[in-house]
Amino acid sequence: MKQPLAVAGYILGGALAGAALLHFASGANVPDADDAPKKEAAEPAEADGALHVDAAKIGLQLATLPATTISAGQQGYARAIDLSPLAAIGAEITAAQAAVAASGAEAARLNELAAQDGNASRREAQAASAQAASDKARLTLACQRVALEFGAGLARLGCNAIPGLAREAAAGTRSVIRIDMPAGPPPAGAMVEVGEGAQMKRLRVLGPAVGGDAQLQTAGVLAIADGTASVGRVLPARMGAAAGQAGVLVPRAALVRSDGALFVYRARGKDGFERIALTGAVAGDAGWQVPVGALHPGDRIVVEGAGTLLGLEHAAPAGGDD
Repeated sequence: MKQPLAVAGYILGGALAGAALLHFASGANVPDADDAPKKEAAEPAEADGALHVDAAKIGLQLATLPATTISAGQQGYARAIDLSPLAAIGAEITAAQAAVAASGAEAARLNELAAQDGNASRREAQAASAQAASDKARLTLACQRVALEFGAGLARLGCNAIPGLAREAAAGTRSVIRIDMPAGPPPAGAMVEVGEGAQMKRLRVLGPAVGGDAQLQTAGVLAIADGTASVGRVLPARMGAAAGQAGVLVPRAALVRSDGALFVYRARGKDGFERIALTGAVAGDAGWQVPVGALHPGDRIVVEGAGTLLGLEHAAPAGGDD
């Protein structure tokens, strides 16, 4: 009787050991919470209009904007510039555009004939393609002359707008104004008051002008005014809010420049940053005084690493897609 009981005990012990081994073996394939794959840091994305990054990972430092009272705006002077060279550039652009259209159509026609039935020789097709490329290069050079001779601000209007601007200037309905301010050039998009009394006009800055002022050694900006203006006549220019207006003080370290305009990056949500343009800013010894509007006291902005955010924003794919 003892022998059957011993055998039964061995069988029961072996079954329990096998069940334990099966449990451990199956449990080894179940991922533990610590073994779960960790989510990779999100790539910079702008799907919601903000740039999302890990601020600590890329070394960003933030500061809170203090309130300030704007004491005075910038003072400078403005004068209309001679647009006779612009008329020549406009005519060159128009002629080059016509040549590009004609040579491009001829090259397309000859290449199609050469590929279909041989009614045009391969040499003729290649010569037509070379002429089309030459005409395109001539048009590119004509467009580049605007920036080289007048400045990047005027070039931002686009090559197609230059002939029309030259015609309007000749008709006396438009003029190009250069604005110089000793405190520094106003950013693109800033509003500047030019002139006095009933003749005062509010002009929007296009961007940098070519060359510096010979007397003040300042970097000027360009703006377009309706109507005609006497070339070379000096007019007073003012920019900024009236004295006593509420504003915020932006540290110089927070500024980034893109396309001739000044921006700061403001924190948004947990890990988002949005680029804010400075409008009506007035340069001072302690920083830039900006009227309350897009920025408010208490906003947190990037004071170190803003250039990194600008690079990431320009490198991020459109729509935030990977």
